[in-house]
Amino acid sequence: MSWQFDHLAFNTADGAALQSAFQALLGLQPGRRPPFPFPGRWLYQDGEALVHVIEQPGFVESALSHIAFRTQEDAGQVLRRVRDSGLPHQVAQVPEDGIWQIFVQLPAGVVLELDAPAAAGLTISHEYAKEGGAPDTELSGA
Repeated sequence: MSWQFDHLAFNTADGAALQSAFQALLGLQPGRRPPFPFPGRWLYQDGEALVHVIEQPGFVESALSHIAFRTQEDAGQVLRRVRDSGLPHQVAQVPEDGIWQIFVQLPAGVVLELDAPAAAGLTISHEYAKEGGAPDTELSGA
């Protein structure tokens, strides 16, 4: 099992301001974002989307939503380990890309997103974006 850092995600009411800050400080540039059913932006460096911005008008201040890592291991195997851990978790899928997102609630309130290639039999949802970044729907399937 091998993991690589994928991205940081932030919730904010003002995506343009957060984008401007990352552009000015780190030189990150806006780029392609899958058609999620909620507003946002992806900011890139060297072809990698390092920062995901989830735009939510109700936020007074920008806040870290989650930290993401990716693997080439099958999502079903990752999900089995997550379930065995006993930690609260939920699943979503990147539209068009087929990558499964397994969101795990770690102790102390940190949300970890584990991205893995598509596995059959999982139900997806993007309801988490409406509630501040962590999924709030139940898992079903594998």
